[in-house]
Amino acid sequence: MASVTDPSQPPPAKSPSPIHSLGEDLLLDIFLRLPSLAALIRAALTCRAWRRAVASSPAFRRHFRGLHGAPLLGLFFETPSIGQAPAIPAFPSFVPVRRSDRDLAAAVRGGDFFLTSLQERPGGPHGWDIVDCRGGYILLRNDEEEMMAVLNPLARRSERLFELAHEDTLKGRRGFPVVCYKASLLCSDEGPMSSFRVVLLAHDKSRVRATFFSSDTNEWSVLPWVSVPASSNREKFWLLDSSMQSKGFLYWIYVDRRYMITLNTVTMEFSVDELPQLLKNEHCSFVVGETDTGARCIVYAIDFCVGLLLRGTGSAMVERWNLQWAARLDTQLGQVLGELINDYDELQILAVKDGFAYLATSEKSNDTQTHSWFLSFCLQTMELEKLFQSTYHTGVYPYVMTWPSSLVGNYGSFALEDGTQNAITDHQM
Repeated sequence: MASVTDPSQPPPAKSPSPIHSLGEDLLLDIFLRLPSLAALIRAALTCRAWRRAVASSPAFRRHFRGLHGAPLLGLFFETPSIGQAPAIPAFPSFVPVRRSDRDLAAAVRGGDFFLTSLQERPGGPHGWDIVDCRGGYILLRNDEEEMMAVLNPLARRSERLFELAHEDTLKGRRGFPVVCYKASLLCSDEGPMSSFRVVLLAHDKSRVRATFFSSDTNEWSVLPWVSVPASSNREKFWLLDSSMQSKGFLYWIYVDRRYMITLNTVTMEFSVDELPQLLKNEHCSFVVGETDTGARCIVYAIDFCVGLLLRGTGSAMVERWNLQWAARLDTQLGQVLGELINDYDELQILAVKDGFAYLATSEKSNDTQTHSWFLSFCLQTMELEKLFQSTYHTGVYPYVMTWPSSLVGNYGSFALEDGTQNAITDHQM
């Protein structure tokens, strides 16, 4: 006999669909609404199906990056000099940015930003200098051990050690002294760190050449010498002791600010351009970087004025750096710093990455007792944000959280094979 339904009773509730039954399109649409890359990583590494959905979709990664800029986690500061901290093995220091995002804070807490993997190496602690920060990885150098290291503070077991290029490899044959400058790390945002290059510039009186280390061959290769215009500086250090990088190009500046040397890291060819006139000002601070769209740019600061130059072709069909805009930040600095702005009279450009310029307040008197304020400046919205206050007398490297290698590539069934389990564990927070 058929049962009679009581019309006064509500109909039985339907069983909810399990979350793992969501189709990939709907799942990725939900993931786009997460607040940050750190939140996405935590969600995507919940199970293999979700990880596969994110890692196997380059279109989703591009869309997510377009909606959510890569978050700044903090700044690495260069190792103190021997005079500042004698007889103590020195390491770069890291200052995290104070964020309200709990996932970003958890990423920093779960990382190895004290570089304990290097400090605990057999043979006792040895000092390391940071020389570059790119793609979520940092490049460090140890002159005492004649070693270099590439590691990701967010993934404790991604360390890679290799020997420095031998000095005899870098020497020229003309009898001129050869000077070598800080190395630059080249890696891809799309792919694991198993493949990278490190480029080191060497020069003598009137020539330059690139020496690069390839992780694929585990060897250093030396390219031919290339002649460049002579510098008006008679010292052997006629290039600034730093290098800049932007979308596959490396840059070095003459001490007299007359020329800029550019290395195309795809063709490994050098070119030399005369520096734009406004950058020749001795009080001008500038860095080469990239906009949020990936275009090569130069951001400069003179006093409290900040400007942007883009690389483009002029009327004579010759590529050059063209001024796009310049703006004074006095008002914004006053709003952000209040009366503290009276302690400073200029801005220093520290780095330019992904459409953000990282700045530090400074005094032209170079009073080392005064703490600097570190700020971020969005090149698109021109919004200025205060990060933190600290002593500023060394090189600074912003550490930006980038897409982890465990969420790149179509790994098929995503079986937890050797290395894969570590990649998941390292990014769980």
